[in-house]
Amino acid sequence: MKRTVMFWLVSCAVLIASAWPLTVLAETQEATLTVEGRTAYINLPANLENNQRYPLVIGYHGGGGNAEGYIRHSGLFSKAEEAGFIAVCPEGSLVTRFGNHRVWNSGPEYAKATRNVDDVAFTKALIAAVSAQYPVDPRRIYATGFSNGGQMVYRLALEMSDRIAAIAPMSGARLATGERPRRRVPVLHFHGTADTLYPLQGGLGAQSRGHRLHVPVRDAIAEWVHIDGDQVAPHVSRYDGWQVEAHEGPTPVDLVLVDGMGHQIAGGKDDRLPHQALRSTPDSVKLAFEFFLAHPMP
Repeated sequence: MKRTVMFWLVSCAVLIASAWPLTVLAETQEATLTVEGRTAYINLPANLENNQRYPLVIGYHGGGGNAEGYIRHSGLFSKAEEAGFIAVCPEGSLVTRFGNHRVWNSGPEYAKATRNVDDVAFTKALIAAVSAQYPVDPRRIYATGFSNGGQMVYRLALEMSDRIAAIAPMSGARLATGERPRRRVPVLHFHGTADTLYPLQGGLGAQSRGHRLHVPVRDAIAEWVHIDGDQVAPHVSRYDGWQVEAHEGPTPVDLVLVDGMGHQIAGGKDDRLPHQALRSTPDSVKLAFEFFLAHPMP
């Protein structure tokens, strides 16, 4: 894959389709797909069998980044293959004339940067295109994403709850702003306690860009606890360097806090953002796959 220099070029640091035939790279089990003029990278389980249905995970890169950089930093493809998932990482909307820097229209604050593109409709088209080529289990379609990509998966949980079985946002949140999903959606959110780009407590951190205040992560969690009908007081489990705040009820809403981690993907590779410490544990992507497998669509 091409090397990508990632930096934030948009005001916020959190930061159907016509499909062309797939180009399959059999030796790496990778493929590319074009949907609505945008490239999506696909990784397939080894020894894929057409008579078997596979879970699908969609991974959304951060604002100012791109799919290739996200694949490299998250390790999503290799971990998806270990878990037996088909994985797809699409590209957001290009926001500069120079370089491959992209964002998702996760909410009103990104409407101008994305020219108000409908990334929910794009996701529906992407799922249709991948499902037309590969044996996707429609009851096991999941979404994860980093930063602006994490905000995007919150939007999908609201507007595509009939298609998205569960979500695992990382280092980015958004509120429902009065919207409600058609069904309860399981949520597993990861966040670093030392994130100064998207602070856990919301507002603006020392490395935040722009002037728009970030939503406090616990406000987003509280909203989904209410939507999913869970207990307000979480059950807290402590581990070495991280903890899980699990809200028990009919549909789980869990918050994983990583001690001293900045705006990063826990267990991934360093994204080299200024003053953002990385932590090797927990392996957030691996935990996300375990969470997904435990929560298919009812």
